[in-house]
Amino acid sequence: MTTSPQLRFLSLFVPDLDDAARRYEAILGVPPKAPASAPARHPFSPRAPVVFDLGGVEIALYQTDGTTTHAGDVGIGLVAGEPAAVAQRASQAGARAFPGLRALADGRQIGVFVTPDRHFFEVVSR
Repeated sequence: MTTSPQLRFLSLFVPDLDDAARRYEAILGVPPKAPASAPARHPFSPRAPVVFDLGGVEIALYQTDGTTTHAGDVGIGLVAGEPAAVAQRASQAGARAFPGLRALADGRQIGVFVTPDRHFFEVVSR
């Protein structure tokens, strides 16, 4: 029996990570922390993220790479036991899955897909 994916993070892609980090810390009133759910290195960002924990859901700021990601892109971060199965269901429902799963530095895997509405989902293994 598979369990439902859980919302654990939002990936916000920004053009200037240092500037955005200062702004978000001032807005949210909490300091950055080490990521618990968000990828510590995103396959579509050249830098490690700045992460804010907002009560179980993290906001992860990532520097855009200018090719795959652009300023304003948002990824809805799900944690699931089987990212490939979620991506397959998404494809069957009309979403476009990015080819293959990618390995993260912490040993987990990430799969990314985009719905026809241009909503990006990042599914990370548990």
